[in-house]
Amino acid sequence: MHPAFRHRPATEPAVSAERIEPRASDQELVERLARGDQWAKEALYRRYVKLVWTTALHMVGNRADAQDVVQDTFVEALRDLPALRQHAALRPWLLRISVHQAHRRFRRRKLFRRLGLDRSLDDAPLEELLHPGATAEQQLELRAVDRALQGASAGERFAWILRYVDGHSLEEVADACGCSLATAKRRLAGAQALVRAALSEETHHDL
Repeated sequence: MHPAFRHRPATEPAVSAERIEPRASDQELVERLARGDQWAKEALYRRYVKLVWTTALHMVGNRADAQDVVQDTFVEALRDLPALRQHAALRPWLLRISVHQAHRRFRRRKLFRRLGLDRSLDDAPLEELLHPGATAEQQLELRAVDRALQGASAGERFAWILRYVDGHSLEEVADACGCSLATAKRRLAGAQALVRAALSEETHHDL
């Protein structure tokens, strides 16, 4: 993860500071959710909303869309819970759903922009995720990275952000994107080539 990124993006969905008690395991949460336990629904949200929100905001770069991704992720998770067989895999399963939902909105917004229909003023470029103490050089680098990722495919962009912004392992990136490890590596290489070229150009301009 880039050291300049904040640990908590602004406008993260509010969650009560009240602890989730009892401290149930993911397996117990799934079992209680299957029985229609209302407490388990609240516990699931409290435990994983930060993960889903951060992933969504980084993926789509738009707070309004990110809020929709969060909502739709938990709706889909509760709807499809019976399909979850590995109870311990709840976290990567939610991450996979959130990436899928973000992918849908990202593609739709790119289409709208090509048609001149997207007038959103709520974009959140990577630069806005900088730590308040970030240097001017780091700000310039992230602007260049953000521009480079605009030229990447959605798959490349998502893989790069999951790996280098959110700090997920290669295996987690592949799982979240629903692709093979080889495909994840190929997408990362494609995005990284664009990023390196952008940073090299930025360095050249500074000379």
